[in-house]
Amino acid sequence: MKYKNLFFLFILCSPYISCSDLNLMNLVTSFVLFEDKPTSLLIPTLCWTPFETMLLTKKLFNENIFLAPSLQANRSEYFLHQILILADLSCPAVEAFLIQTSDQGYFKSPYRWLLLDPNIGSYKFDLLNKLDMPLNSDVVIAKKVNNDEYHLIEAYKISENSDVIYTTRGVWRPSSDENNSIPVTEYFRFQITKYGTIEDYRETRVISIRRQNLRRHVLTMANVITDSNETRKHLDDRLNLHQDSITKMSYMVVKICFEMLNATEKRIFTHTWGYKDKNGNWQGIIDHLLKKEADLGTLTIFTQERMKVIDYIAMVGSTAVRFVFREPPLALLENIFALPFTTAVWIAIAICVLGCAVFLYITSKWEATVGMHPLQLDGSWADVLILIIGAVLQQGCTLEPRYAAGRCVTLLLFIALTILYAAYSANIVVLLRAPSSSVRSLPDLLNSPLKLGASDFEYNRYFFKKLNEPIRKAIYNKKIAPKGKKPNFYTMKEGVEKIRRGLFAFHMELNPGYRLIQETYQEDEKCDLVEIDYINEIDPWLPGQKRSPYKDLFKINFMKIRETGIQSNIHRRLHVGKPRCSGSISTFSSVGITDMYPALIATLYGMLISLVVLILEITYKRL
Repeated sequence: MKYKNLFFLFILCSPYISCSDLNLMNLVTSFVLFEDKPTSLLIPTLCWTPFETMLLTKKLFNENIFLAPSLQANRSEYFLHQILILADLSCPAVEAFLIQTSDQGYFKSPYRWLLLDPNIGSYKFDLLNKLDMPLNSDVVIAKKVNNDEYHLIEAYKISENSDVIYTTRGVWRPSSDENNSIPVTEYFRFQITKYGTIEDYRETRVISIRRQNLRRHVLTMANVITDSNETRKHLDDRLNLHQDSITKMSYMVVKICFEMLNATEKRIFTHTWGYKDKNGNWQGIIDHLLKKEADLGTLTIFTQERMKVIDYIAMVGSTAVRFVFREPPLALLENIFALPFTTAVWIAIAICVLGCAVFLYITSKWEATVGMHPLQLDGSWADVLILIIGAVLQQGCTLEPRYAAGRCVTLLLFIALTILYAAYSANIVVLLRAPSSSVRSLPDLLNSPLKLGASDFEYNRYFFKKLNEPIRKAIYNKKIAPKGKKPNFYTMKEGVEKIRRGLFAFHMELNPGYRLIQETYQEDEKCDLVEIDYINEIDPWLPGQKRSPYKDLFKINFMKIRETGIQSNIHRRLHVGKPRCSGSISTFSSVGITDMYPALIATLYGMLISLVVLILEITYKRL
């Protein structure tokens, strides 16, 4: 068909084509008004006379309804629900026209049809059996049963090859006086206008609610199996819960939906969700949906490429794929020997030590004037400095004050530094095993000393290569798959064990990963787990065929399953949250070289400085 703009037209017909009567025009007008939807009426092959077409046009125009001979080709799909196509089954060549439009998909949603059958007698079943009227189609046949009454009958098919199902949705009767201005009245399921009376038999106007019974029609679900083929035997019996948890969660909800629709369940299996290969062909679930081999699939993450070829139906479960690691020790990322005291305390200690040094210098000078002793300070800065260093490092000194003033200063200095030393040592002991909270984002993860790996699933390989944001790309190129080395992809069991050993972040699906952690970790090993999102995805949704006739039925029933709490119940039975440690558990942990790294470096520097000083002293002595 060729399409033109929708506007008010007079349609010129051939003089030999048969016409309809006045009741038929009133029926069309009354039907459009009763639908109470924005409507543009199309009459591409209506075989009425120009006069009758003009009369119908006038009636519609008075009700602000536009009439056109055809549909514009490039019209936006957002306006297609306004289209109501009118055809008269008594017109010649109407069968060829309906078959042609059916082949072009015009009997599918959102198009609406009103087929007029003005002849009293049998239905044209043979013609309608040739048409593709899917479950969500809106096709109404106005069948004349006597001179004053038309039955409005819905026709649809559950599948393309099934029989046509007919349902009487209402009756139209002419009004007693068309010339009187009768206001529109609606009560219960009646509408009375000057064009006629419609009695509506429908319980609801929503098509997808009225057509909930699929009469054991076969619906197929494609299930992704990645962990073990044993999953096929345990999709809903809660055995081997650590295997393919997201597949089981999806299937349990879909199975209930199929039962609610009175459909026959069929299962097919694949190893992947669906990605394009080098030739641009889809694989896995997406391929099954495109070939119409499956109606639904396992929960799938959103991608722009997938959204172009499939529809996402509903969120029937939740999961996440993230980096999980144990918080690294604080000693690995910070100098713990500088952390016990704040800057103000360090300044106070320096002032205290300097003050004591000044008082010791003054008292030692005075004592030297009174008298000297071999173990007495001689009043030089060098002796005072040696005494201060010994006090700070909790060591003694052979030289000391001999009188009360100097000894009081020395005693106060040792007492103050002893208290500070006790506090400092206690803090160091705590900090040696304290976890660090400095790794909380992707840049932190990139710059941390943690090693990175990922579960060996296709979605990980796909998303790590697909995401080109600089930080994510650097994480993949530098830590996941460094050039010239084997990529760090591991099984779930291997990755979880590496997390337990520490200093390793593993990108995995949380549900099976946490279940394995819950079963294998000690209680204290569960206390410091951290998650970082890499993909930054929303919860996956159930995929379905693009513009499937069952889409609305699926959505409605999945919503019912969710609102009644069944989905939540299934989720709680299968989902494992982040493990929590039970209280504070005291465990022995050894201190390694990494923890003592700053102290060892200070010792090494001290040894080097002592050698330099020794060389200088020898040189000074000889010169």
